Amino acid sequence: MKLLAMSLLFSAIFLLQSFGQVNDAIQNVKQQANKMGQAFANADYTTFARYTYPKILAAMGGESRMAAELAKVVDEMKSQGMSFNSISFGEPSTIVRSGKELQCTLAQHTDIIVPKGRAVSTSTLIAISTDNGVNWTFIDTSNKDMTTLRKALPNLSSAIKVPPQQPPVHYNN
Repeated sequence: MKLLAMSLLFSAIFLLQSFGQVNDAIQNVKQQANKMGQAFANADYTTFARYTYPKILAAMGGESRMAAELAKVVDEMKSQGMSFNSISFGEPSTIVRSGKELQCTLAQHTDIIVPKGRAVSTSTLIAISTDNGVNWTFIDTSNKDMTTLRKALPNLSSAIKVPPQQPPVHYNN
């Protein structure tokens, strides 16, 4: 009987610790997504690049190259009368483990001022942590289907679902 009670106590402690770790991971992914969005809004593209999934960052040529490309794209948009108004994020999906990674998705809402009003687009980010939810990197899935994503991310859990890209919603001034 004493052994059973101790076993139940250890199980309860383990469950509480696991719940605490999951809760911490959820808070971390939300906080880091917001920091990434704030960095973009403040034209701090180097910090923004640090939140990019490492394989994508490497394919872009590293932090400084990605930062320079982002600055170029944003400047081009400004020359066409467009600018970023705000970036916000939805709640993360359930966090799942795939190999040594934690993974989830979250919606990213981007509000862009365009010459005749605003356009609000919603895309899905895949968030990945390789250190049990302490640090997260993100992958924007815009205009990518699951087959393409799974080729680029072979460790992507089958539990990760990305809804089809929706067209932006336009608002006239």
